[in-house]
Amino acid sequence: MKYQHTFFPITATPFSTVGYSEVLPCRELLPYVRCFWTSDSQMSNSPIIPDLCADIMIHIESNPDADDEREITCIGFCGVSDKMFVSQKPANPHQKIFGIRLYAWQAQRFADERLSKTANDFFDLRNHFESLEKILRAKIFPTMTLNEFQMIAESVLLSLLDRSDANLLHTETLVMEAISTMIRTRGSLSQQQLLQDIHASERQLERVFEHTLSLSPKKISSIIRYQSLWQEVCRSPDFDIQDSVFAYGYFDQAHLLNDFRKYHGMSLSEARNFAFNS
Repeated sequence: MKYQHTFFPITATPFSTVGYSEVLPCRELLPYVRCFWTSDSQMSNSPIIPDLCADIMIHIESNPDADDEREITCIGFCGVSDKMFVSQKPANPHQKIFGIRLYAWQAQRFADERLSKTANDFFDLRNHFESLEKILRAKIFPTMTLNEFQMIAESVLLSLLDRSDANLLHTETLVMEAISTMIRTRGSLSQQQLLQDIHASERQLERVFEHTLSLSPKKISSIIRYQSLWQEVCRSPDFDIQDSVFAYGYFDQAHLLNDFRKYHGMSLSEARNFAFNS
C-alpha cells in the first residue's frame, strides 16, 4: 500500500496548533489512520475542508465548577465530506474532543455495516460501528490525555483488523486499486481512463464506492486532485499556478481556480494567506 506515503491530507490551517494537537498512528495503522487528535475550547471557528477522511469523535464535558469532574457525553462518527463547512467554537468552554481520523476508504474495515449515505453527516457511532463503540467505550475515560487515547484507540483498531470477511476483502481490493490509481495520478485521470486501468465497469465501481465511501468515484478523484494541489500550495515555496494547470490536468487557470474555490470556500490566494497567517 504505497499510496499512504504519497497522500497525506492537510487542513485549511496546517500550521496552526492553538487548541489542537495530533499524533501519527503506529506503523501497522498508517494505511488506515491519518492521525489521532484532540481539540479544546481554545479552537476558534475555522473552515473544515474536504480531506477524504472520516472521524470517530469522543466529546467530553467538564463541570465549570469542578474541572476534574468530566463525563463522556457523545461518541459519534462524522462521515467523509465533499464540501467546506465552518466548525463552531464550543458553547461550553470546558468541552474537549478526541478523534480518530480514518482515511475514508478504510473506515469500512472497522464498521459492522455498509457506510452508504454517511457522507456529510454525523451519527451515533453505534449506528455503523457497534462492535468498535462497545470496545472503545469500555476502555476510554474522561480524564485521558492524547497519548493515553492513542494507546487505547490503537489497541481497539488493531483487534478489529483481525476480523475476516470475504465479501469485504473482495470489495476492498477493487476500491484500493481505484484509490491507489487516483492518488498515483493525483486525480487527473478521466473516469474512462481509470476504468481501463483497473479493469472494472462503471456500474461496478459506482456500487462499491457508494457502499464503502458514500461518494462517487468521480467525486473522490476530484477531491484527491484538490487536496494534492492544496498540499503543494502549502509546501512548495516555488509553487507556480501555470505549472499546476498542466500537472493536475486542468483545462486552464480559470478551471483550476474555480475548482479550488468550490472545495475550499475561498480563492486560492485567500486560502494561502489564511493558512500562513492563522
